Amino acid sequence: MNSPFRKMLSAKIHRATITGADLEYEGSITIPPDLLEASGIVPYEAVCVWNVTRGSRLETYAITGEANSRDICANGAAAHLIQPGDKVIIASYAFVPEDQVNEHRPRLVFVNDQNEIAHLGPEVPGPQRRLTQPCSS
Repeated sequence: MNSPFRKMLSAKIHRATITGADLEYEGSITIPPDLLEASGIVPYEAVCVWNVTRGSRLETYAITGEANSRDICANGAAAHLIQPGDKVIIASYAFVPEDQVNEHRPRLVFVNDQNEIAHLGPEVPGPQRRLTQPCSS
């Protein structure tokens, strides 16, 4: 018997640059309002943060940064795993009814090194992407 819901990627902010890490803050990850809006992530929503630079992964929640700011900050315990300059992927998931899985499309936001929106989804599958560097060293 199939499950009535599947856990699917709902939103992704791809390769954001961490600008701050505050170990003493209560927790969370601070994200600029325009990136939250573009991705559909809402304040206090649970998010996964995958550190591309260090290979670490964690779960926390999103909070809204200042308007017109490009700051993305790791707060609280996350500051042990994420440091300024690190590239991260911020993702959220949703439970999608089984009969809607084939139509489901996540909201994908690709940012540049300054955390400005460079492109809004969809992503290109790995083997088909345009490489700027070889996959292996």
